[in-house]
Amino acid sequence: MRKILAILIFSIIFSFLALPWERGGGDGISICSAYVLDKVVAVVNDHVITESDVDRAVEVEKTEGTPETGKPAVGISASAASARKKALDSLIDRALLIDEARKFNLATVKPGEVEDAYRQVKAGYPDEKTFRAALDNEEITKSELKNNLRDQLLVVKYIDRRIKAFVRITPDEEKKYYERHKKDFGGKKFEDAEPAIKSLLTERETNRKLEDYLRDLKSKADIIINP
Repeated sequence: MRKILAILIFSIIFSFLALPWERGGGDGISICSAYVLDKVVAVVNDHVITESDVDRAVEVEKTEGTPETGKPAVGISASAASARKKALDSLIDRALLIDEARKFNLATVKPGEVEDAYRQVKAGYPDEKTFRAALDNEEITKSELKNNLRDQLLVVKYIDRRIKAFVRITPDEEKKYYERHKKDFGGKKFEDAEPAIKSLLTERETNRKLEDYLRDLKSKADIIINP
């Protein structure tokens, strides 16, 4: 299974167009919304995921790892069906985490943080005209974009406080990893490589715990997937 944490926190600048754009205040696409004209693929609690949401997520999967070129990565072998399932699973995970973050209120997102993220997204385009064209192409407004960025930032903070904060990597684990992968550190001493090792092992363990957490959430959530 791919690293769920990496998927949920993938670059805001590159992937914002692949997220399920929420209509009406950022609480999920209303089933009664006039915007919902395509097929409803899944309903996660009160979040609706449409065919176009999955289409966008699939497009990002094709280019994941090569955002600098925007070209499909070489060697993509997954079938169209499996790619769509992978994308749908990611969107379901996101919806579940947004619900949990809002319910437990462990983290807050300041307006300035949203504005910073918005500027980062905008900076990924050569000019204002190109940026506006991208928004128009996806039929979203600046306000809707900011609502989604706010949700993304909320999820990141929630994962940090609900899961990552409880991950502990021992010095013994770090040393064992160093000994097994010593050649990968280009002759660096353990003391010099230790920060990178700790970061890597922390990410791995956070991903593992997040997978377990999402599995539990899915077992309790109201999830309807249309064939």
